Amino acid sequence: MSVLEPIVCSDFYKLCLEVCGQARLPMHNFYRSKKTYNNFVHVFLLTYKERLNVSYRRFIEIAEENNLQRMLCIKRIPHFTTIQKALQRLPKSLLERMVRACKKLLNLKNIEASVDGTGFSNTNPSQYYTDRIDAKTVKNYTKTVFLTDNKTKLILNIRTHSDRTNETIDFIPLVKELKNTLSTILADKGYDSTKNRKYCWDNNIENHIPLREWKQNRKNYGHKPHYNKQRKKASKLFNQTKYHNRALIESVNSAIKRTLGGWVCSRKPENQQKQATIKALAYNLEHIGRTIKIKLFINTQGILQSQRRENLY
Repeated sequence: MSVLEPIVCSDFYKLCLEVCGQARLPMHNFYRSKKTYNNFVHVFLLTYKERLNVSYRRFIEIAEENNLQRMLCIKRIPHFTTIQKALQRLPKSLLERMVRACKKLLNLKNIEASVDGTGFSNTNPSQYYTDRIDAKTVKNYTKTVFLTDNKTKLILNIRTHSDRTNETIDFIPLVKELKNTLSTILADKGYDSTKNRKYCWDNNIENHIPLREWKQNRKNYGHKPHYNKQRKKASKLFNQTKYHNRALIESVNSAIKRTLGGWVCSRKPENQQKQATIKALAYNLEHIGRTIKIKLFINTQGILQSQRRENLY
């Protein structure tokens, strides 16, 4: 959506309100707060800012021009520093819970999901700047790991890091929150771990992860019979046809970066992780709204066709 176009966000507002209710978002963080703005106002403004992919100052100008305070039932739009400080106060676990609550709007069950990681750049420098410094220092990024539904391309869960940790440690925390609704997990060789496979098997979750070739470390693992037994079981259960569906998560990573931007503008690592989580939340709300509209259009077309057939006969 272009910034210059008129903003029609009533559907986005309703979906954000429903997700906040499902995630049990508290109205205020402290009972002695000023109560001028509640947490829903802050979350909605932060999410809608990421959807428009603009700066804080520009977003406040757009909100005032389109009279968003009337829809939010507040006297005036908060100052842009108020939204920045609200991002610092909101816990990251609460934002992750809102991302997980999005699946309840579509009532998803028996999900075939994929796990993959990507990175959001912490800076957005110009090409002249990168050429001048030979692009040696502008390599910082916020590591983000998604768990997405292959059918609806909805982000089910998210984990973020500012350090360069291995993605394998995020596999079990991502699956643990949604183990009752998952039926199949797809991942690449980076998540090939006996611990990850055993956790899926213990929770009756089918997993298809390619096996690594341990050429240099064969001597270190050859004396463990339980390790060889686990790998033999995984090689027999691996299905290459189902594993090809893992490529759908790459389209989700591409869609977020093309529409919402592939960078985060916050300076502190904690705020960078929160901003990446809010990007996932904004993507989910926009994707759910588009999916609901398509379903309503299909149902309406079906009703009209049935009525026409009745009139013909």
